[in-house]
Amino acid sequence: MSIAILTAPGDAVRGVHGLPKEIVSQLVGRASQAGRTVAVRGCRDVAEMVECLRRVDGKGTEFLLLDPGARRCGDAALGAALDDVGVPYIEVHVDGIRAAAAEPTGHPLDVVDGYGVQGYVLALSIALEHLGCAECENDVHPAT
Repeated sequence: MSIAILTAPGDAVRGVHGLPKEIVSQLVGRASQAGRTVAVRGCRDVAEMVECLRRVDGKGTEFLLLDPGARRCGDAALGAALDDVGVPYIEVHVDGIRAAAAEPTGHPLDVVDGYGVQGYVLALSIALEHLGCAECENDVHPAT
């Protein structure tokens, strides 16, 4: 099973699918330790992001990390697609400048805002914990 990551265009970061290669490697490694895969997709616009969300449901995706971009917070089409997606998700805002009055897009499990690209690493940790995989990625367990 996999964790899908969708990134918006125009974010402050560039690289593989909108994320630096080092972060993608770190995400893939952490997910792999937990027996999961990561699929990263950079979207050109809201329409492409909505289309990707429609493909997420029922395709083996267990969790979604989504950066809709500051300008897309509260977008009606995106919100409707997220309401229908059928998997839990975390909204990630790399730049920390999510529109001040904007509510999260749809109904996320959580919002990670303002940690730069490390926000994806934090969001992945939250997702793995939600999926019951938190101990899979840690070398130290509370009982030891």
